[in-house]
Amino acid sequence: MDKKGTFYYIAIIVGVLLVCAVCWYLLREPNIHNQRERANDVRNELANTGNAQRDAQGHIDNAGRGIDRSIESVDEIAGRIGEATERIADSAERNAECAEIVTDSERRIEESRVILQGIRSRAGQNGK
Repeated sequence: MDKKGTFYYIAIIVGVLLVCAVCWYLLREPNIHNQRERANDVRNELANTGNAQRDAQGHIDNAGRGIDRSIESVDEIAGRIGEATERIADSAERNAECAEIVTDSERRIEESRVILQGIRSRAGQNGK
């Protein structure tokens, strides 16, 4: 064998060994135990995220029900305010009517006094 052929065979053997080393390095399963832990960590994070989303949805649902109750309360209060406004208007109208009655009664009382004074003065003049 000549030097060129020997060099060629050595280069092929080194190349094959180099390819085998690279393949072994790339294809080996690096730290399967760590991958399982990572998979469990991911699974736990997904479960925690799902629980957090369910909790958040529960809070959103509770807030929605609270808002619905608040809207009902506001509507009820608005209805009661409307009723109170009507009652106040009715009361103001009745107060105005009462004021007219009081004014008329005061006028009649004053007329009665004048009549009574006239009768007394005539009776006093007739009795003298």
